[in-house]
Amino acid sequence: MLTPYELSGKTLLEPSAGKGDIIDYAISCGANVICCEINPELATISANKARLIANDFLTVTSDMISHIDFIAMNPPFSADEKHILHAFDIAPDGCQIVALCNWQTLANPFSKSRKQLLATIENYGYFENVGDLFSNAERVTGIDIGLVRLTKPASVNSGFEDFFTDEEDDYERQENGIMSYNAIREVVQRYVNAVKLYDSVLDTAVQMNSLTDGLGIRDLVFTCSQKEVPTTRDQFAKELQKKSWTWIINKMNLQKYSTRGLTEDINKFIEQQKSMKFTMKNIYTMLDVIIQTTGQRMDKALLEVFDNLTQHYSENRWNVEGWKTNSHYLVNKKFINPYIAPESRWGGMDTNYRQCEKLDDLDKALCFLNGQSWESNRRLEYQIREKKATWGEWFDWGFFEVKLFKKGTGHFKFRDENVWAMFNQQIARIKGFPLPESINKRKSA
Repeated sequence: MLTPYELSGKTLLEPSAGKGDIIDYAISCGANVICCEINPELATISANKARLIANDFLTVTSDMISHIDFIAMNPPFSADEKHILHAFDIAPDGCQIVALCNWQTLANPFSKSRKQLLATIENYGYFENVGDLFSNAERVTGIDIGLVRLTKPASVNSGFEDFFTDEEDDYERQENGIMSYNAIREVVQRYVNAVKLYDSVLDTAVQMNSLTDGLGIRDLVFTCSQKEVPTTRDQFAKELQKKSWTWIINKMNLQKYSTRGLTEDINKFIEQQKSMKFTMKNIYTMLDVIIQTTGQRMDKALLEVFDNLTQHYSENRWNVEGWKTNSHYLVNKKFINPYIAPESRWGGMDTNYRQCEKLDDLDKALCFLNGQSWESNRRLEYQIREKKATWGEWFDWGFFEVKLFKKGTGHFKFRDENVWAMFNQQIARIKGFPLPESINKRKSA
C-alpha cells in the first residue's frame, strides 16, 4: 500500500486508525503521523502511537491538515466512497492519497457518490483490484479489495518561510499603525509564559524523580493533555501559536483578509517550521506578508468558487449534481450552489459551514475588487439566521439575492451586472482565456 513512497521526514494522516497498523508501518519508515479514530477504545490505543486530531474524520477540515504530505486510509467499507471523497476535498495541494475500499464500490457505481469517486480517480489517479487482502487478518472480510491512489494538484507555496528570523525580541517599541504594540506584546508574553509553565511541569517531574529514586520510586512522568489526549511540548507550542493567530486576526479585525486559504497557509507554516520563534518582530512581519499577498489570496478564492460552480453544470463529467442554470465556462448571472442549508432532521435549516465559508471567501474577494469593506456580520451563515431566511423566498446578501431550498440548494443572482462582469473578467485574467464579447462590453461600459 505504502511501499512505493518515501515516507521519511514526511507527515501522514491515518483517518480511520483502528489499533494503529498503518501508523506502526509509517512510523517505522520515519514518518510523522497524525490520526483519527471514532471508536473510543481504539482511539485510546492510536493516541498512544500518534497525535489524535479528531475522532470523526468527517469533521476534519482542510486547515487542520494543510501541512500533511500523505493520507493513508482503510475507511469503513459501509461508507468508503464518502471518506475517500472527503479526504480528497480537504487534502492540501500536492498531497498523495492511498485508500483501500470495497472493490464493489468501484466496480458497481450505482450511486452518485460512487460515480463522483470514479470521476475523481479518472482525473487525479488510478485504481486496481488487489484481491482479498484480509483473508488472514483479525477481521476477515471475504471480499475483493480496491486500491485507490490519488494526487491532489499542486499549487504555489505561500512563501512565508522566507521572511522570518530566529532572533529573540528585544521588546523595543515596534508600532506600525496596524495593531497596538501592547496587544502584540500581550499575546507574545502569554505564549512565552505558557510554554515556560509547561517546561516547569517537566522540571518538577525530574526533581521529584531525583528525590524518590533512592526510596524505590522512579520513572515518574507528568503529562499535559488536551481533551484527554496527551500532547508533547512541541504539539502544545504549535497549537498555542495557531490559537494566538486566530486571536490576533480577530483583535485586528483582519477577517476581511482571512480566507480559508490563509488559515490553511498559517497552519501549514506553523506545523512545518522547525525553529522560527513566536516574537513581536515575526508577528509584524507575518501581518505585513498577509496584507501584501491579499490579491493573490483573493484570486485563489475566486478561482475555487469558479471551479466549484462550473463543475455543477447539467452535463458535467464529474458525476456531481448539476443544473442547466450553471455554465461550464463562466459563472452566469444566476447560479446554483449545492448543500447550503438543507432541512435538518428536526425540520429547521441546517447550514453547511464549509459551503458558507467558501461563499464568504467569494464575498470577501468581491469586496476587495470593488474597494468595499468586509465585516464579519456579512457572513452568509449569520445573514441566514439574522434575516430569518425561509425556503423558497429571496433575501439580499452582499452582492447577491439568495433563495434557499429544503434539499440544500441555494440559488444566487448577482444584484449588479457590473460586479458579475468584473468577476468573470478576473477569472479570465487568472485562467488566461477570453470571455464572450457581451461580458467585455458590460465591463467597459
